[in-house]
Amino acid sequence: MPHWGRILLNAGSIGRDLYVFHGVTVGNDYRTGIPCVGDNVFIGTGSIILGKIKIGDNVIIAAGSIVRSDVPSNSLVAGNPARVIRSIPDEEISRMIGY
Repeated sequence: MPHWGRILLNAGSIGRDLYVFHGVTVGNDYRTGIPCVGDNVFIGTGSIILGKIKIGDNVIIAAGSIVRSDVPSNSLVAGNPARVIRSIPDEEISRMIGY
């Protein structure tokens, strides 16, 4: 966590190497449950991840995104609602893990 500040992490599981900025909420939507977060995940400032969803491995969630559905591994997602912008090639993943 490079910046301190309001960060709420209420997840069923969190994998290795989570990188999260300030103003992030990961939690329960009070209907379906709580998310599970994979390995090597980057969550940008002000993002909200809610519900019983799965965030795959090697995922980048852009700042300000609202994630309410599963995110496949090796993906960059952004927006409200968040959608896959592009997949992340293996050579970029190895650089990303070095953050």
